[in-house]
Amino acid sequence: MPTFVVGDVHGHRETLVALLRDNGLLDARERWIGRDARLFLLGDLVDRGPEGIETVDLVMRLEAEAPVRCLLGNHEAGIHAAVRFRNIPSGRIFVALWLMNGGRPGDLEQLTSEHATWIGGLPAVVRDGDWLLLHSDTTGYLELGRTVEEACTSASARLAQGDAAAVDGLLELLADRQGLLEPGDANRMLAAFGGKRIVHGHTPIAFQVSTRPEEVTSALAYNAGRVLNVDHCLYAGGPGFLTELLPVD
Repeated sequence: MPTFVVGDVHGHRETLVALLRDNGLLDARERWIGRDARLFLLGDLVDRGPEGIETVDLVMRLEAEAPVRCLLGNHEAGIHAAVRFRNIPSGRIFVALWLMNGGRPGDLEQLTSEHATWIGGLPAVVRDGDWLLLHSDTTGYLELGRTVEEACTSASARLAQGDAAAVDGLLELLADRQGLLEPGDANRMLAAFGGKRIVHGHTPIAFQVSTRPEEVTSALAYNAGRVLNVDHCLYAGGPGFLTELLPVD
C-alpha cells in the first residue's frame, strides 16, 4: 500500500487538489481514485491562504470516503482556540494571536461546530509502520504523554476542555520548531512513540536551508536521515509536492 504525506497546505486548496490529481489520487471531480494508497496531511490546512475552510471541507470529505487522515497543526489549534474563547473577554487574546499568525477573519466566520469538533479530534501524533508522523519538529510532544495514545488524548482534552492556560501551553508546544536537529532529540521521540524515522511539516524547508520557496520541490532529509521535513512553504510561493513514505531498511 503506497503511503503519501503532504505538508502544510495553508488554504491553498487548488494546489492540494492538483497535487493529488497529478499523483493519481483524485479524479477530475475530486473523488478518490487512489485505491489502496493512503494519504496523511500533516496539519496546517488553514490560515495564510485564500481557502482555509474550503480545504478543511475537502479533507473532511476525503477522510469519510478514503484512507485519508489529517494531523493537528498549530494553525488548527489556533483557530479552534479563537472560536472557543472569542466571546470571553479574558480569552480574546487567542483571536488576536491567531490573526497575527496568519488567521483570516472570513475563516473564523465560516468555521462551524462540525469543523470545531473535527479539529478537536485530530491526532497530535501518528505512528504508521516505520514512520512517526508529527506536525511540528519538536520534542515537546513528550510533554503530552509517553505513548501515541496518551499524547493524542492529552492534546484533544486540552484543546476541547482545558482552560486558557492549558490551551496556551498546547499552542506554544505546537508552535515550537527545529527541536529535532540533534540525534538524541530524534531518538527520544522514536523511543517513546515508536518507529524508525520521523516525518514532519511546520518549519518550511526553504527557511531551514536558506533558499527560495520556489526552489523547493522535494522533501528534506536531515539528522543523518532520521528526520524528513515535508513543509513545501506553499503560502510563500513553493510549488508543492507529495512525498511517498517508504519502508525503512
